[in-house]
Amino acid sequence: MLITDIKVQSRDKSRVSVYIDNKFAFGMSEADRLFYKLEKGKEITQEKYDEIINENIYSKAKDKAAKFLSYRMRSEKELRDKLREDFGEEVTKKVIELFKRYGYINDTEFALAFAKDCINIKKWGGLRIRRELRLKGVSDSDVDTALASLENTEDTYNTIKALLDRRIKNKPMDIKEKQKQFNYLLGRGFRPDDIKEVLNKYFI
Repeated sequence: MLITDIKVQSRDKSRVSVYIDNKFAFGMSEADRLFYKLEKGKEITQEKYDEIINENIYSKAKDKAAKFLSYRMRSEKELRDKLREDFGEEVTKKVIELFKRYGYINDTEFALAFAKDCINIKKWGGLRIRRELRLKGVSDSDVDTALASLENTEDTYNTIKALLDRRIKNKPMDIKEKQKQFNYLLGRGFRPDDIKEVLNKYFI
């Protein structure tokens, strides 16, 4: 295989496009081109070509993972699903292992941060948080650890009461209204016993 041309890419001057036998073969950084000693007019072996292609794909997968994680924390499953959109299982596994090794993916920390936001910002109860984290592939043990460190009986009661105060503004409730509010709070993930206690204590 003959390298017939190497062109600097117009959108990124730090990258080049390599042509083999007059056809575009792959893009790469100028630093990688120098590393692999690629020059116009030189032959390239199949072994080196395969090595470059594999490394190129791996590099793209790492870039995609880094960009995906730059917006907010993600679970391991979320990253794996994202990478599988464009890359095979082998490359996906390799990137996941790399990012876990350097601490960019950590389901224990992710579960804690996610649960904290859901409790403080979204005002969700533990049951919904647990359900959402399971959908994101987080293990029960990591979910238990996160909720155990954050859930507080008094805080839960105060959150439920605050939500009810906002919705009914302390107006008297009949049985039908109580059931309506009970279902609303149930949907937010609060435990039935906690909801009943607040309803019976504060809204008779």
